[in-house]
Amino acid sequence: MSKNSSPYHDAGWLLSEHLQKRRGLKSIAFDSQGNLNDKRKAPDKATYATVCKTMQHLAIINEVLNANNLRKSIGFDSVRNKGLLYVMIYELLFGKYKSIRGGGKIKRMIIKHEKELRRQADECIAKHGGEGAEKCIIFPRYIRVNTLREKKLDAVDTLRTMFRKQSEDSVAPFIYADAHVPNLLVLPPTASSWLHHDCEYVKNGMIVLQDKSSCFAALALVHGLGEGTIDDKKVRFDYVDACAAPGNKTSHLAALIQSSIGNINQSTKKKDGKMTEPNSTVYAFERSSSRFNILQERLKQLIPSLPDDCTKVAVVPVHADFLNADPLDPKFGDVRAILLDPSCSGSGIVNSPDRWMEDVHDNKDAKRIQSLSNFQLVALKHAMSFPNVDRIVYSTCSVHDEENEAVVAKALSEVEKSEDGNDWELMAPVCLEQWPRRGREGGIGGLTKSQADCLIRCDGLDGDETNGFFVSFMVRKKLASGCINKRAPIDSVGIPIYKGQFSGFSGRTNFIASDSDSKQSAGNYASKPIQLNKCEGSSQQKNDNSFAKANGKSAKKRDKKLEWKRKQALLKSTRIKTKGKKATVSKKDA
Repeated sequence: MSKNSSPYHDAGWLLSEHLQKRRGLKSIAFDSQGNLNDKRKAPDKATYATVCKTMQHLAIINEVLNANNLRKSIGFDSVRNKGLLYVMIYELLFGKYKSIRGGGKIKRMIIKHEKELRRQADECIAKHGGEGAEKCIIFPRYIRVNTLREKKLDAVDTLRTMFRKQSEDSVAPFIYADAHVPNLLVLPPTASSWLHHDCEYVKNGMIVLQDKSSCFAALALVHGLGEGTIDDKKVRFDYVDACAAPGNKTSHLAALIQSSIGNINQSTKKKDGKMTEPNSTVYAFERSSSRFNILQERLKQLIPSLPDDCTKVAVVPVHADFLNADPLDPKFGDVRAILLDPSCSGSGIVNSPDRWMEDVHDNKDAKRIQSLSNFQLVALKHAMSFPNVDRIVYSTCSVHDEENEAVVAKALSEVEKSEDGNDWELMAPVCLEQWPRRGREGGIGGLTKSQADCLIRCDGLDGDETNGFFVSFMVRKKLASGCINKRAPIDSVGIPIYKGQFSGFSGRTNFIASDSDSKQSAGNYASKPIQLNKCEGSSQQKNDNSFAKANGKSAKKRDKKLEWKRKQALLKSTRIKTKGKKATVSKKDA
């Protein structure tokens, strides 16, 4: 690839790759070591953010280009690197400084029509009610306590302390326990930035930043039949995570298994001084070399190296394609459960740049969806072929029926029937019986209502406060008939249960959490409005005033800087015009 003088070269390349629909943006970004500038192994955060923001504005940029024949005037069709063109137009019209850095031919093509571009952009924004980009939906910040390393209550206490230290103008935000997933905490959206960049608990693997819906898959596999469903008499009960990278679901699966096993068959020393094997092994498959490296590093971070006598679960990364795994291999003889979360369109990820592209294309790329659906069906039927496996979770972060209900329905109808009548059937996960949104009956899947009611769906665009997700839980008929069907209550350990307290969150400031609040029972706490005593109220007002004052200073400073830049640009323009006039006069005199 030829070098380019533009500082937007990397961002333009990433966007161009994505526009050609080769892969998702994240896959391109983190598998692109050999394609970007030699000085960088992967795009930095600023480059990735620029691409995301450009994609967020892509619909309105195209609307601007289509107005007054601007697309033809600029020469859009003649530009090979259309990603770079889009990035530059975004920077000019919607970027932080409303200008294009660097030089180059594409910049000159755009600047010739700058005035008309700005005029059309203003008209488009006014037409859309002042909105220049697709709105982002704000969810609470979900964090999963990694119980392989830390206890829930200890994590909450440490987080409160960290939040109090990280800002002079705020105290710890309310920390809630999720109502459906054990050891999942719910924080205000404002906590995200600090957790991503500065929280040591995230860096050392004590807590995991994981969306709520993506926790459903492992939870359904381990607790879908109810509590106590792991056979106490059976020493070995192995699992397969068929598409494991980057490793969050794998570590969650290991934590749930460790907790489920409890004190059953704890390892003890043998006579020769050696330790017994773990009660359970998770085989984590990943075929991609780059993603396998990510998986290994992630598992090292999240799963501690415990003494053999403490180990109940072993996680074994397998650098191989799950589709090539032999179901009759003796190594997998004790595998009884498979988690299958294969590649999908990612259409359920609400604020994903990939989803914003659906507005740019006229349809949802039916060929790509069908190709994914075919692969997903093959993978699910392969999972069903393991002779000793009696439970499977198939999940996606897609909202398309083609990747969800249709795949499940085809697999159930096409899989070979067992000789003893122990066939596969759908079952509603007992652990998620309180979750209201269910699957879709009829349609292209053709599922009955009773089958659809066994499925779990999440919809972030319809008030679920989590990304779109799909979970199906399939079991052998004999296993379903003998299940305990008992759901364990969420142990909130004195932490209030989350019941939508952050819905419609404005991001104004952090919520206050006093120590007395955290010790109230979940039921009593959730039914009462938050009340502050006089001391707390004055403290809250002081914090709000400080917050507003700080924001005001930042805004003034930013406006002052922008005004200075405008004046400098105007002076530069005046100097150029003056030089041009002098040159013209000199020629006439000559």
